[in-house]
Amino acid sequence: MNYRMLILAASITISSAQATELVYTPINPSFGGSALNGSYLLNKANAQNDHEADSSDKDFVTRFKESLERNILNEITREIAKGNITDGTYDTGDFRIEVATVGDGVMLTITNLLTGEVTVIEMPVYGGGG
Repeated sequence: MNYRMLILAASITISSAQATELVYTPINPSFGGSALNGSYLLNKANAQNDHEADSSDKDFVTRFKESLERNILNEITREIAKGNITDGTYDTGDFRIEVATVGDGVMLTITNLLTGEVTVIEMPVYGGGG
């Protein structure tokens, strides 16, 4: 009789231990998850984000000054590359650029007037006027 009970218990245990299929359910709504998770995930991402966007609240005068400074720097760069720039000092407001002919090239000394940082660039002249 003990053997019958043991066999009966074993068969009940085996029949109740049926395997089930594992199903992956995504959490992110972009990948098929519940749309209710979207705001939660966005809030978690924003809480972890250390990046701060540049402020676009600059006034007109500041934007104009920055644009003018960029144009002056672009013009000086183009003229140096062409070989048309003359020696001298160019002041853009925040920067002073000193241009000096050295041998077959040009030496630029760029001084940041706000921080006092000085950068020296030596480069060959690529063009020859015109």
